[in-house]
Amino acid sequence: MLLLALLATGCSTLFGARDAYRAQIHRTQGGIPHIRADDVGSLGFGTLYAMAEDNVCILADQYLTFAAGRSLALGPDGGNLERDLFYQLLVDRGQGAEPLPEELDELFRGAAAGFNHYLRETGVARLPDARCRGAGWVREVTPLDVRRVSRAGYALAYMVPMLVAAAPPDATADAGSDPAAAPLDAARVAAAIARSIEAPKQGGSNAIAIGRDASRSGAGLLLANPHMPWNEPFQRFYPMHQTLTGRFDALGATLIGRPRVGFGHNRDVAWTSTVSTAKRLTFYLLELVPGDPTRYVFDGGARPMRQEHVRVRVRNAAGEIEERGHTFYSTHFGAYLVENEHFAWTAEHAIAVLPVDAGWRGDVAGFAQLEARSVRELKAIHDRQQFLSVNLIAVDRGGEVLYGDLGPVPHVTDTQAAGCAVLGGAAMDGSRSRCLRGSDPDAAVPGILGPSRLPYLFRSDFVTNSNDSHWLANPAQPLTGFPGILGSEATPRTLRTRSGLKMLLARLEDGPLSLEDLQELTLANESPAGELLRDDVVAACRARTRIEGGEGRTVSLAEACAVLARWDLRANLDSRGAHLFRGLLSSANEQRFTRWLPEAFAPAVAFDVSDPVGTPRGLAPRSRDAALHALADAVARLERAGIELDAPLGTLQGVTRRGDWIPLHGGTEQEGIFNKLEASFRGHRGYPEVTRSSSSWILAVELGEDGPRSRGLLTYSLSANPDSPHFDDQTRLYSRKTWLELPFEPAEIEAAALRSYRIQAPRGTTVTAR
Repeated sequence: MLLLALLATGCSTLFGARDAYRAQIHRTQGGIPHIRADDVGSLGFGTLYAMAEDNVCILADQYLTFAAGRSLALGPDGGNLERDLFYQLLVDRGQGAEPLPEELDELFRGAAAGFNHYLRETGVARLPDARCRGAGWVREVTPLDVRRVSRAGYALAYMVPMLVAAAPPDATADAGSDPAAAPLDAARVAAAIARSIEAPKQGGSNAIAIGRDASRSGAGLLLANPHMPWNEPFQRFYPMHQTLTGRFDALGATLIGRPRVGFGHNRDVAWTSTVSTAKRLTFYLLELVPGDPTRYVFDGGARPMRQEHVRVRVRNAAGEIEERGHTFYSTHFGAYLVENEHFAWTAEHAIAVLPVDAGWRGDVAGFAQLEARSVRELKAIHDRQQFLSVNLIAVDRGGEVLYGDLGPVPHVTDTQAAGCAVLGGAAMDGSRSRCLRGSDPDAAVPGILGPSRLPYLFRSDFVTNSNDSHWLANPAQPLTGFPGILGSEATPRTLRTRSGLKMLLARLEDGPLSLEDLQELTLANESPAGELLRDDVVAACRARTRIEGGEGRTVSLAEACAVLARWDLRANLDSRGAHLFRGLLSSANEQRFTRWLPEAFAPAVAFDVSDPVGTPRGLAPRSRDAALHALADAVARLERAGIELDAPLGTLQGVTRRGDWIPLHGGTEQEGIFNKLEASFRGHRGYPEVTRSSSSWILAVELGEDGPRSRGLLTYSLSANPDSPHFDDQTRLYSRKTWLELPFEPAEIEAAALRSYRIQAPRGTTVTAR
């Protein structure tokens, strides 16, 4: 009630004097924290305090990891030493310690104080999470520790084993007998590089922005449906609502450990992101100087590699502390040397990778983004800073929508790529300056494409993206003519892209959409692969009910054929036959898939650029045998596992929490299901755990004249602590397709609060850096 009284009297602050960090936190259903503060430092303070209440072990693990301390605390095994060596390189380079604007510096100071305040109040020995209770590596932190979490990029983190493995060959070895001196296998290297580029993109996403011409109320609508791993703690989303008195009100989510809403909505704008197809890692093939594998040819001369020596402290098996060292190698243009079993560092060649680094530009732009009042203002912010390495999809209260791939993209033109590409186009020639990244006068920094070269689209009906390129953000206005490094144009779209567009266009045929329509679409679990193939497979198996399976025995397809014919073409809990069809797809090509379907299947109708949503489709007659053999293999696999062919999906797919089975709907990327859920088959156990990138934070919002209406769900729940009441509550709601109401206005928040409290701590308390 105090909050309402202050607002009624026009008072701009909650707490008065700023001699301390002060924040107010309301917890609503699902544990969602609504954090209010009068100054930036106090906002960071309240945010990290709330995060620590829910996920103190993850935060402490982040601070340990990014300070290169895992091997000392936990021993060198399990990849700890490799990660420490890499993060020590970043520490030695000063990453995270760069000068920042005063406001950002204060945010991180407050955030560190919030985490430390939680530790002091609770005590490490009394932490609620047994996984780190009493652990010596749980410690108070400095602002630099918190900065490092926000500064961390994940593209190179996927490549740590390759970075640490990179070492020059023995220059004295006989090249004729050294297998490392063998010529590079271009096809194998190209495939390995492609996998390295795609690894950071395993997180996916769906996003839809509905403008005034397609909205039932005329207000802007947004769906945010990012797909991230359920089992990667550092990539865990944390939903929250932040209010900075007199500045902004923002509800959304961020990656754990980062003290600011990253995507979501304020009163006037809602925005989200999807993984982009742009190639933001550039690989270079280096030609080495004969007799010296640490020097490379460049523009006819020789250049020495930069060598950076790092040392980390390690606790060995005997409990003794020792130092281990490593040397990292890089080029004068900043590319890191990498090596693995597919491309060795030989006496003649080496491979190097150059990421794009947004630095602090995203954090510098962060507060401006939270205060944006229109999508055009939002785009201007992104154009100035070019920080977002993913697609941007947004809508404003006036009903204008925006799609853009606006972030840092390497400045590699099509002409340059044509003249410099090597290894089948997987890498660039690193021996010529003309093959290095160029620059544009309007770019935020050198080496990236400027905003004038990047795709974007403003409309008043809709834009959408599901991890395909920019081309089909809206089929009525394809985006064409952009550099190839951004992704393909006028080519087949992925099944998930087609599914999203098909569902959206079908619903718009019945009239403009509401917030509830977006919610229904998101979890409809329609199977585009099933819609495109099922009828042809059923026709084929009705004509041939017995076939020889992969183990040489005859398999009857009669029951499988009947099950598929009855299947509702969805991946809901009660869908019978969904797992059988999934098995067919997996058996057909061992979980490899293209933009069409498994490579073993040819479509009856080829891709037509004038019908990109509807084509390709069907099963070509020449592919029917392949489909039936795949079905036979799927039947045999399920029979071996003791699983009925018509078992409801919810009895096979789910997670176990606190001893309870929580059934889960949704389907795989291979199936093209919009509500993505990746779970590996485990024999008689079915699909007992979410194993890869899947639906995570789901948000649907309507920006009405009377204020935002938003609903959301964190599929894996707010806390990773098995003893927390918020360990599985939202997962159970997700199973039932029940969304959280996310209050936005102060009175709504107070009415919905399950717990309300204030926290404060003196400013200026410091912790010695470690």
